[in-house]
Amino acid sequence: MDDPLVPYTRFVVDGFDADALLGVVRDTRFEQRLLGAGHFRACLQRLVFPEFSLDSGAYSLPIFASGTFGEGLVALAMAVSCTQPMWANGRWIGAGQVMVFAEDSELNVRPSPGGWQWAVLLIPREVLQRAALQRAGRELRLPLHGWYSQPAAPIEAQALRDGVATVLDDAAARQGLVSLEQVQAQARLLLGVFIDAVAASDRGPECRGVSNWVERQRDAIVRRAERYLKTQLDRPFDSRGLSLALGVGERQVERLFRDAYGHGPCHWHQMARLNLARSALLQAGREDSVTEIATRYGFAHLGRFSVTYRTVFGECPRDTLRG
Repeated sequence: MDDPLVPYTRFVVDGFDADALLGVVRDTRFEQRLLGAGHFRACLQRLVFPEFSLDSGAYSLPIFASGTFGEGLVALAMAVSCTQPMWANGRWIGAGQVMVFAEDSELNVRPSPGGWQWAVLLIPREVLQRAALQRAGRELRLPLHGWYSQPAAPIEAQALRDGVATVLDDAAARQGLVSLEQVQAQARLLLGVFIDAVAASDRGPECRGVSNWVERQRDAIVRRAERYLKTQLDRPFDSRGLSLALGVGERQVERLFRDAYGHGPCHWHQMARLNLARSALLQAGREDSVTEIATRYGFAHLGRFSVTYRTVFGECPRDTLRG
């Protein structure tokens, strides 16, 4: 009998912790911020095979995640489940829609409220194309730069959902201890369903379309706004100052933020400060205090800060500090 292997890991983040979520996709760093109030819980699973890896996560509350996929690896991604379309790089993506990212591509994503599950497969381009030739009889149309997304055919989309669930459930049931033959069977199943879904939808990137240009422009404005607001986290929100810095009208900025985040720039600014304060409280030393950390991020009224913090994160700032 083959020696047992352990390609599977699972962990739960109970209560929002941005640092614990940084590496949710293997060998990457995705900055994540909580966008909604309530108790946050994430279940994260990873399968590592000799030639590729699969990461999957299920989140109870909406977050905003921003980062770049692993160096030298193509990323195949899918929203396995979400109650409403999610926002990704300026585009609305529905459940079952396949996203294909070239090496080192950036992703900025916000799911809709109500819980969601995602899956990302990272694989070298040559390994994926070799497997595609064997399974589909042709290479896939993969972007050389950037990314594209297309709705997968219903049959292939459902097969991909079922395949991801089957492999993860099997790995969890076996507690990660599987034989070499079982690992190979899991790898074949996963690669097969991902290749089928991409092959059924790989019309390629729409890099010259007007709608794609508009999406990039809208996303670029939001990214610039975000960078500006990050320099203003120690002071009250200033709508006019943001508009002047961007050269974009206040109403347009408001609309773009509501598309990207589900709320306006003022709420983004408030949530960004709260997320930074939480990270500081989680990492605080004995010499730090709630008052000092709250003041650092522009919260002049400690009582209001405590009430807002508890509403968003489900616990008092002093409990986070003690924890």
